[in-house]
Order: sequence, then structure tokens, then C-alpha cells
Amino acid sequence: MVDRNELQNKARLVESHRQHLDELERRMEQIVNVINEHQITEEILSRLVTLSSNEQAKAHVSIGAGVTLHYHHQTDSEGTATVDLGSGVFGERKWSEVIEILANRRSEFNELHATLLKQAGAIESKLGVLAQEFNQAAEQLQNIAAESNSPELPSDKSDNSDMKPSKTKQRRRSGMFSSELTLDD
Repeated sequence: MVDRNELQNKARLVESHRQHLDELERRMEQIVNVINEHQITEEILSRLVTLSSNEQAKAHVSIGAGVTLHYHHQTDSEGTATVDLGSGVFGERKWSEVIEILANRRSEFNELHATLLKQAGAIESKLGVLAQEFNQAAEQLQNIAAESNSPELPSDKSDNSDMKPSKTKQRRRSGMFSSELTLDD
């Protein structure tokens, strides 16, 4: 038998799992954006490496506020870029080295995304089970409430006197602070 407190606890548990799932989905979206940014940067640097051999490495670099600088690498050697090496330490590395750093990071972000995806799948599965348990418990509680409130036909006049307290009790329950389960619960 399910009581009202148990049903409310199940509802809280379902809501908690939903919030956790929403947070995981936000994190996964952020990770996908970072992965895409890394991939684009790798492609740009790869193109610059290829073009530098012909002294044709050119780029437009946005510096903000709608301003773009023209960049032209004028030697046939590979250029350098400043890259975050971790913990707020920046270093100047050749473009091909930066490509390797970015590829490693992107791989790590892909692994993190896969891990979060597995966690989200597990939470979705658990959420489905919890929601089903909640629905079953709510149905049981409503059936019990319906059975206890259904008026029975009196068999004789002596049973009719027993109906009066039931009606009073029923009238009291239908008030604002009823102890009956509603759909909002």
C-alpha cells in the first residue's frame, strides 16, 4: 500500500533526476561547441601549414568589435601561434604542434562527451522507471481513495444512519485543505 508521503517522495526523486538530466544535456551541448571550435581551429592551422610552403599563408583575424586584421605569413617556414598549454600558461608553438595539442584536447573532450552521454542514458532509464513507479503508486492511491469515498447502497434503514458521518466526512475533505490526492500533487 502506498501512502501520500511516499508518493511525494517519488515525485521529488523524479524531479531531481529530471534536473540532473537537464544539467548533463547543457554540459554536453557546451562540450560539443568546444569540440567544434577545436576542429575549426585545427582546419585553419592545417590550411596555413599547407599554404606556408608556397609563402601564400594569409588569414583574416577578428580582434573584436567588428574589426578584422589581415595576416600574411611571408616565409616558407611554418609560423607560430600562442596556445594555452594548461593552468593559464601560454606558449608559442609551431602551427603543426598546436594542431597536435588541439587534436589531443578534442579527443579528450570527445571521451568526456561519451561519458556524459552514458550517464545521461542511465539517468533517462532510471527516470523512466521512477516515473512508472510514481504513476503506479498514484493510481493505487487514487483507487484506494475512490474505494473509500464511493457510497454504497444501503440495504436497510439502520445502515442509513451510518451514512451521515460519511457525508460529513466527505464534505470536510472536499474543502480547500483536503487530505485527498489531486492531480497537482
